[in-house]
Amino acid sequence: MGILVFIVFSVVLTLGIVIVHWNARRLTGEDWETLVARIQPVPFEGLEKVALDYLQPQGNQLLIEPEELWQLVGGFDGLKRMRQNADSIIQLAAYVRYWNFDESIVVAERIRQDAVMLKRALFRIHIHMLFSMRKLHVPFHVHQAASSYYLMTRRVLALYQTNQFVLYPRLIEVL
Repeated sequence: MGILVFIVFSVVLTLGIVIVHWNARRLTGEDWETLVARIQPVPFEGLEKVALDYLQPQGNQLLIEPEELWQLVGGFDGLKRMRQNADSIIQLAAYVRYWNFDESIVVAERIRQDAVMLKRALFRIHIHMLFSMRKLHVPFHVHQAASSYYLMTRRVLALYQTNQFVLYPRLIEVL
């Protein structure tokens, strides 16, 4: 029984190392200009308003109506662009490894976790809309998606501001 556990543990460990190595290569395989060119515009002012409403609650927490949420984030198109940009933002954070390996790895992982939250919220929005169920929950998921994307952009911008100030202005333009 002990040898079986050892074999299973060895296989899982080896598989884990291969997956981590593959992900690291995938995340850093493209040059900076290619990564930046892939970022699609998102209505950032509206998205920021929605995200801050969620992340920094004020006295009147029913300030933004559900219909207005859709307009502020750009509707389904804006949500789709956030999803498509998520992987590029992770790659941009991983790219900082050339200047600050340790911080880039930590920030890229934080952004990856934000991207998981974003994608989970978007999946729930699509399911609720597809099956016309619990539409009451959709605004909550829009808030979660917007706040996750907002945090991703803030994290990558802060990383570039402290580690690569030459590329920082271009990144601000794109995000």
